[in-house]
Amino acid sequence: MEPRPSTVPEIEFELQRALCDLREIDERGELPRALKPLLSLAPPAGASVHVSLRERDSGRPIRPGTPTHAWSSRGFGAWIVFELAAGLGTGNSPTRNAGGDGVSPMRDFVLALDHVEKDPHLRFVSLKWFRDTYLPKRGYDWASDPDIPRQVVHEAAESEVILTAKVPNPKTPEFPVTTIRLNREHALVKALLADENERTAARAPIDEAPDRSSKRPVEA
Repeated sequence: MEPRPSTVPEIEFELQRALCDLREIDERGELPRALKPLLSLAPPAGASVHVSLRERDSGRPIRPGTPTHAWSSRGFGAWIVFELAAGLGTGNSPTRNAGGDGVSPMRDFVLALDHVEKDPHLRFVSLKWFRDTYLPKRGYDWASDPDIPRQVVHEAAESEVILTAKVPNPKTPEFPVTTIRLNREHALVKALLADENERTAARAPIDEAPDRSSKRPVEA
């Protein structure tokens, strides 16, 4: 008998795995008729499914360390998002035009990751923490949407704007942590960081030359 999930991320992982297994179970003729409506929640071919447990009223993600006994269907909801590789990265991608101030989410994403990578207290950046906790705290409007942050991450990974890796999770060894970091050799990353540096330099106050006219002349 498999151990029951003990944290919210483990519940999300188990839900995702169950949704992915639905079609295979149905094809084997083992899916009960009463559960067949759940096939509409199974990811289509070539897609991945992501489940995010969130506060029902605010839509904020639940903290990763929250124990399962704190989960309640009365106060929380489940966001189910499908991600298709096709269509992402095109001119109509919401990751390029969802910014209400004319700034693309991808630009926000790159600059935010650049900022957090400079924190000397962080040994690595957890993908889930960065996407679900850090980005919303930065105040981006698009980051509160349950779909766009996942699409930004997917597009960034597909185009190699970010590089991913796995690190051991001492609390739950069977669930290693997925980490991300900027690919600083990528042309888009270089362009966005260079543009931001120029903007920062333009906003910096210009040092004024000392006013020598007020000095008294030296008497001979």
